[in-house]
Amino acid sequence: MEENTKNSGQGLGVAALIVGIISFVVAIIPCVGLLAVFTSLVAIILGAIGLSQASKDNSPKGLNMGGLILGIVALFIAIAQIVFFAGFADKASFIEEKIEDIFDDIETDVLNEFEDGSFSITIDDGEDKIEIKSSIKRDLIDKLEELEDPDSDIDKDTSVNVSVKIDTSGGE
Repeated sequence: MEENTKNSGQGLGVAALIVGIISFVVAIIPCVGLLAVFTSLVAIILGAIGLSQASKDNSPKGLNMGGLILGIVALFIAIAQIVFFAGFADKASFIEEKIEDIFDDIETDVLNEFEDGSFSITIDDGEDKIEIKSSIKRDLIDKLEELEDPDSDIDKDTSVNVSVKIDTSGGE
């Protein structure tokens, strides 16, 4: 007696399983999941066609089912990555705007602090202390700006007082 076994769809089942495994591996790698969409679709199509052929001839369906299931799982993982990274990209623009707002606030605060022209800079390294102080009033700053203008009629002999104090006693 001869046993007649049909292998309809088994070649497609092997191909679907191999492509499904590759799709799954590619899908779980971050930032590469987009490529898994294409390979998983190939695995799904191969598995579905192989499953159809195997059902028609009453052949084994295990390889086809395995390829089909791996393709579907890989497709879901890839879509989840795409959705995640798309959402993250939307949040990234929000973060960028917040950082720009912070820099604008800092710039405004610094300009407001120096608007009246008074400032103090202290450098202390533990042994030596250097302190630079200036108290230029706003009207004096306006006069200095006029001095820079070659067409102004202001007296060019205006002086500005800046004091520098160097303390080498270590702040004791």
